[in-house]
Amino acid sequence: MRVAILAPSRHPLCAPFAGGQERLAADMAAGLRHRGHHVQLYARAGTDSALADDLHVMPPVPELSEIASGDLNMPEPRFLSDQVAFLAVMRDILRDRTIDVVLNQSLHQLPLALSPALDAPMLTTLHTPPFPWMEVGAWLAGDAGHFVAVSQALRRQWTTLVHAEVIHNGVDPQVFSEGIGGDDLAWVGRLTPEKGADIAVRAAAQTGRHLRLAGPLSDPEWFDGVLRPLLGGTAEYVGTLAGQELSDLYARSVVTLVTPQWDEPFCLVAAESQMCGTPVAGLARGGLPEVVQQSGGHLVTDHASPVERLAQAVEVAARMDRREVAADARRRLTTDHMLDRYEDTLTKLTAEQQG
Repeated sequence: MRVAILAPSRHPLCAPFAGGQERLAADMAAGLRHRGHHVQLYARAGTDSALADDLHVMPPVPELSEIASGDLNMPEPRFLSDQVAFLAVMRDILRDRTIDVVLNQSLHQLPLALSPALDAPMLTTLHTPPFPWMEVGAWLAGDAGHFVAVSQALRRQWTTLVHAEVIHNGVDPQVFSEGIGGDDLAWVGRLTPEKGADIAVRAAAQTGRHLRLAGPLSDPEWFDGVLRPLLGGTAEYVGTLAGQELSDLYARSVVTLVTPQWDEPFCLVAAESQMCGTPVAGLARGGLPEVVQQSGGHLVTDHASPVERLAQAVEVAARMDRREVAADARRRLTTDHMLDRYEDTLTKLTAEQQG
C-alpha cells in the first residue's frame, strides 16, 4: 500500500522524542515501511528522513506583511502555525491520486474535516480526550471518519463517536530489552504538573530508595518552583534520555513510578518499563490499568493519600518476578502487535474503498 502518514505538527519526529505521540508516529512510519509499504510522511522540519520513502516537510508560517502582523485578530502563534501546516498538507494530499490510505496521527481538525473529499480512506488515531476543534472535525468527517482509540478508557471519553476500534500502543522489545534490575526507582516523562513527578519524589523518600527522574523540562517555571527544591538526597534529575540510555534506566531500576494527575489516555512509559522487566507502581487513572495489569505492577486506586499509597505500592511491585513482567509485556504491548492491528485495519479500509 501507499500510506500517507500525518504526524503531529508541534515537534519533529526524531530522538529524543518530545513525547509519546511523536515516538509512536515514528514507529508507525518505520514499521509500515519495513513491512514493504510505501510511506509518505508529512512532518515538521528536523524529522528523521530514514523513517519514510518520501518525507514532506510541513511549511512554517510565511513572513507576513506589517499590516497582517498587526491585525487585532491575529491568531495565537501556535494556532496559526498548525493551520498553515495542515492547509499545506491537505492541499498536497488532495492533489495526490496515488495514495491508497491516509493514517492521521495529528491532533488537528483540518484532516478530519476534509477527509470526505479524499479519494483514499483516512484512519485517525485518537491520542487525547476530545476537545472542541477535534470533535467538530470528526463531525464534519461524517461517514468518512474511521477511528482508533489507544485505550478503552479513551474510547469511552469520545461520546460523540459511534464507533472507534481500540488498538493499544506498542514498544520495541529490541530497544527496550529485559534487564536485571537494581535498587533504585525510576520516573520518566515530561516535567510538567500533570505528570506528577513531585508525587513520585515524595513517595520515593518515604520508601528510602533512590529515585532517578528523566525527561524534558517542558515547564521550567514549575520545575524551578516545585520540583527542584525536592531534589537532592534520595532524588536526582538525570536529564532527557532516549534509546539505549532510556532502556538502561528502566532495566537497572527495581520499580518505575507512574504518577499521572489527569486521566492519561495510555502511558507509554509504563509499557516501556514492563518490556524491560521492571514493574510499575502507579496511580490508576485513565488508560493505565489497561497497560499495567496484575502481572505488571501494582496500581493505587485510592487517591486520597497518593504519596503514602504509592510508597506502599512500590514495595509490592518490587517483589514481582521480572521475567513474568517482561513476558506479559511481550505478549500484549509490542510494536509488532500494534502494527499487525493497524495493518489489518488499513488493508480492510483500502479494500472497502476499492471494492
